[in-house]
Amino acid sequence: MRGRFFCFFTLALAVVFPVLQTSAQGIGDRNRPAEGDGRYSIQGRVYLPNGKPAINARVSISSAENSGISAVTDMNGMFQVGGLRAGNYTCMVSFAGFPAEKEILTIDRFAPVGRTFSVTIHLQPEPRSSVESADDSRLSGVPKLAQEKYRNGLERLKQNDAKGAIMLFNDAIALHPNFAAAYYEKGSAHLKENDLDKALESFVKAVSIDQNYLEAKYSVGYTQYLKKNYEVAAAIFVDVLKQKRDLAEAYMYLGISLYYLKNIRDAETALKAAVAGREDIRVALAHRFLGGLYAQTNRNPEAAAELQKYLELVPTAPDATRLRSTIEELKKKS
Repeated sequence: MRGRFFCFFTLALAVVFPVLQTSAQGIGDRNRPAEGDGRYSIQGRVYLPNGKPAINARVSISSAENSGISAVTDMNGMFQVGGLRAGNYTCMVSFAGFPAEKEILTIDRFAPVGRTFSVTIHLQPEPRSSVESADDSRLSGVPKLAQEKYRNGLERLKQNDAKGAIMLFNDAIALHPNFAAAYYEKGSAHLKENDLDKALESFVKAVSIDQNYLEAKYSVGYTQYLKKNYEVAAAIFVDVLKQKRDLAEAYMYLGISLYYLKNIRDAETALKAAVAGREDIRVALAHRFLGGLYAQTNRNPEAAAELQKYLELVPTAPDATRLRSTIEELKKKS
């Protein structure tokens, strides 16, 4: 019995945790630049959440020694840069309407000269999209110049210029210190920059100014989730759902947080609520975690069905091949 539990627990872990794939692993000094190289390349492909190629996405490639290298994806979502030395590289993708995504890749200094290293990057949907409000009620009482700075900041965000947006939101806040919406959007800009601490600080400030600010409150929970503060995140998502009971993403991240807290029963309830009556990529992770939860509790047919639904929503998941094999194994155990 103990061996069977270990088997299913191992399978569940394999289902839930994606494998971070890189094309090379640095060991010891393998990622230390070699003299006179600069003859390596990075080639990659960028996908939209629906599995289609991201066309004209901006890819910035940087390392400790080099920055300012960029490329634009073609009609197939492909990009390539050459003349690179050995070392650790960060590939950051910017694409209008989506949060910035990055992958870290190591070029091994002992790799054959001329080798091309590959990377695949999947853009994710904006986590706060379904809780955004289009009205300008939060601009009431805000001086016109502060509103102008704020709107210019929003335009910079749409252009994926997070740093420029932050400067404009700071200008707006200087003109109107209780500008909750500016703090919220400033937090969103920091989130695009993957600066979780500053994002959280801005979201919390927005909520302190307006305790009914649903978007900001949700973003506090989401940022705590990203920081792996699952107990805090779960409590915030519960509060968010009291304010808006049909917010699918809040149910999803509540369920995932509870899963990590080993509260399996309540995690299942929340994840089911997230996907109830929906076929939306924004809640695709709920299907994946339900699959892992069912596999862990030996409900193999349900696990296979949930993982299959996840792959239907995210057909180009980085570990899609492994998941398909897992689905077949689960079906055989049914």
